[in-house]
Amino acid sequence: MATAQAFVDAVAWGEHTTVWALLATGARLAVLEVATRRGMDPLLATRLREDTAGDDERDEFLADLLHGLRAELVGIEFDRLRSSAAGSGTTVAGSLLVHLLIDLPAELGPAVPVGSVELVADAGRWLVVRLDGNR
Repeated sequence: MATAQAFVDAVAWGEHTTVWALLATGARLAVLEVATRRGMDPLLATRLREDTAGDDERDEFLADLLHGLRAELVGIEFDRLRSSAAGSGTTVAGSLLVHLLIDLPAELGPAVPVGSVELVADAGRWLVVRLDGNR
């Protein structure tokens, strides 16, 4: 739960290096594959994957990634967001799904799910596999 919250906080506050650090290897590779299909230089993708890209290249790429993640969570009031464990994930075997919730006034009913973060354990820590916003 703490990792899901840290990831969403990093998205909200524009902490692009934290976002990248919290992504699982498979998620990083998937992001780079999509970026390459959309026109990113394959050599740049290789440098990013191998962590040999220059700071400017990395920062520009991560700013674009952050923009895409924010679009996934458009309209969410991050300061009202809380997390709740939701059972097993579906993307990777052994993953855990965390729902992102916004509490409503009591007269309107229970909390509303506004997205989810899927996490996987890797070397003793949790990393993000997938982010989904409810649309």
